[in-house]
Amino acid sequence: MKLKKIFIAAAVSAALGGMSAVAAPAKTDLYNSDNWQGKFPEQHKTWASTEDNNPASGVPQDYLLHNPNLVIAWAGYGFAKDYNRARGHHFALNDVIQSLRTGGPMGDMDGPMAASCWSCKSPDVARMYDEVGEGKFANNKFGKWGHEMANTIGCADCHELGESELRLSRPYAARAMEAIDRPFDKQSHAEQGNQACGQCHVEYYFDGTDDKKVKFPWDQWKPGVETQYIGKGGAKTELYKGYAAEAGLAYYDMIGFSDWTNAISGAPMLKTQHPEYENLADRRNHEMAGDDDYDHEKFTCTTCHTPKQTNSKGQEYTDHNVRFDFAKLPEDCAGCHEASDMEEILSDRKAEINKLRFDAKDGVDVRLTQIHFWTQAIWKSKGVEGLESGKNIAEAKANYEAALKKDADMVELTTHIRNAQWFWDSATASHGIHAHNPEEAKRLLNKAKGELKLAEAKAASLLKKPADLPVYKMDDLASKQAAQKAAGLNYGAMVKEKTKFIEERANKQWPHKLQEKTIHNQ
Repeated sequence: MKLKKIFIAAAVSAALGGMSAVAAPAKTDLYNSDNWQGKFPEQHKTWASTEDNNPASGVPQDYLLHNPNLVIAWAGYGFAKDYNRARGHHFALNDVIQSLRTGGPMGDMDGPMAASCWSCKSPDVARMYDEVGEGKFANNKFGKWGHEMANTIGCADCHELGESELRLSRPYAARAMEAIDRPFDKQSHAEQGNQACGQCHVEYYFDGTDDKKVKFPWDQWKPGVETQYIGKGGAKTELYKGYAAEAGLAYYDMIGFSDWTNAISGAPMLKTQHPEYENLADRRNHEMAGDDDYDHEKFTCTTCHTPKQTNSKGQEYTDHNVRFDFAKLPEDCAGCHEASDMEEILSDRKAEINKLRFDAKDGVDVRLTQIHFWTQAIWKSKGVEGLESGKNIAEAKANYEAALKKDADMVELTTHIRNAQWFWDSATASHGIHAHNPEEAKRLLNKAKGELKLAEAKAASLLKKPADLPVYKMDDLASKQAAQKAAGLNYGAMVKEKTKFIEERANKQWPHKLQEKTIHNQ
């Protein structure tokens, strides 16, 4: 039978003009992590176990449901539609496709999101950069490349193809590290691990001046230059350089960048993306609790998230489950701590941070909601119509943006709102900041309080009369459903659009098999 197949192949080859009778063996797809299993069985096994890093319910945990203040903070932006707790790397591609944030793009150039939203969800992004170019990939919409996204976060994101050596597979990360004089190939293995993680666990934006490529806001400074922030006053004392939130804010102010206009307050806003790399790298500027007798600065991402383990044969390997497991404390932690000690330490740190956020009298989250609505009331008193007057999101934004160009008082007020929310978001959007840099989280939340105090004072001076104030009641926003309605969102329409997209396009035309139906809670 095999010989017969060869004869047939030869005949076909002759008919086609003398092509080779025996086809070359298929090239192994090393962007598919399953094809690394033979060479790296333990690493693959633990990587695959990230499927278990999931809530007990098996479905995403909805942050908007538990904290409707987030809807108001992000009104007019995708995160007001949908914001779930991050799950294991196994779910990255599944969750970005099913998120309400990415809309229902039935065509390549439909939908609200840019192609760069794929950047940290699949190693296929690195492949596409090589095949079509970084700029061509980025300067498109999210729907353009779904048919190419087959594999979730895996081996090829951080390793040379088929090898154990680390790499930066995202050129924008390599450029940033070169710019700050930390080229990847000149770093220690530990710092290379940090940078590999920092390709995605980092603050970024899409550069509209350069094909909407991903760009880090700190990629223009050199280490050791103006990087100390303790005791600095105000939001814009100077153009700080470094990793801290002040540096990012100053940079965005300098280039006149905003992610969106808040649809309730009209403030030109910034959305922080999970700045874990910055929080880890900037720890030397702050004293970490309990560090008097031990230098925690030697700890890296890999210390806790890909620790060394030993298999049944006594062979050492790196655990690629990529989480912190109290049941398997890394050696660097176990030398000083029991698992119960670590849990208590981290729980206490998180409680301190949460008090700053959710305190009944002075919590940042509720005060942000309040100032957005106060500002809406002031706009209304000035005759500028927003959502409360029946305008849709686009109309409200346009009205505020036009009015803001000729109202210095409102520029001052909305700038304080922008600053406050940036500092708050820089603390709260950073996964595990209570472990990585708790002092920074508290510092930023207190700085947010300072900006809120200035915003509240300015708002009070602009309210013409007390009757201008009660555009809303806090009790009316106690649910995600109520908050989304106040933010101009139609939840049912969003779900309908997403369902149609999943059923008619994603499931039929895109290669990644979705693991569960979209589940969105009200």
